Amino acid sequence: MSDKKLPNLPLDSDDAAEKELWTALGKIDAGEPSANLRRGFYRKLEDVNRPTAMTKLRSLLGFSGNTGWLTAAACLLVGLGVGQLFEKTSGDDIGRLAALEQNVSVLNRTLILDRLDNDSAGKRLRGIIDAAYFAADDAEITRALLQRATEDRVHSVRAAAIDALGPQLGTPSIGRTIMESIQQAESPLVQLALVDLVLRNGNKLQISRLLELAEDGKLYPDLSRHVLTSLKRNTA
Repeated sequence: MSDKKLPNLPLDSDDAAEKELWTALGKIDAGEPSANLRRGFYRKLEDVNRPTAMTKLRSLLGFSGNTGWLTAAACLLVGLGVGQLFEKTSGDDIGRLAALEQNVSVLNRTLILDRLDNDSAGKRLRGIIDAAYFAADDAEITRALLQRATEDRVHSVRAAAIDALGPQLGTPSIGRTIMESIQQAESPLVQLALVDLVLRNGNKLQISRLLELAEDGKLYPDLSRHVLTSLKRNTA
């Protein structure tokens, strides 16, 4: 390699024309971007984050994760089985089709439960997203979600599990556990998720208890104000 010392850009150069160029560039007024340019920039950002038609279709069909693709493959197999049934609808064929559907259900369920118990917080979060669709019909998945909501060491995972349990808040055992967890929450993020869960899905008794906790100062101060403001607005 040559020992020749390279100039430090942009100014350490013996070239008069280059110095003149950088001096002229330094005098240019950068100014503020116009309102149209600013709006266009944020519109582009929104377009990037907005799901495409194919993404929406994949989500609708359940193809957004591994569980969805597993289901899709299983559905293909089921479809092939149905096609065969049109040709030959014997009792053995119907039995095999029922067994195939059962295997698909077991595989989906096993995958979700494994993710909910995974060492990786990201995998547990993926499991929570998938479990939300099955919790209403599967007591074991609901219990696993509740465990994530009350015991997970990662606060964001706990908050996601709490949100996924929303429709199950009316179940006595779940409602009781959630209400007990509100006052015990050590993280504002977790307590916020619990509070919003009750505000959105709670019954009159749960709402009344939440209001009592807020008035007694047993929530984080900002959350107490949030509860009081939300409930007063709804009753106004």
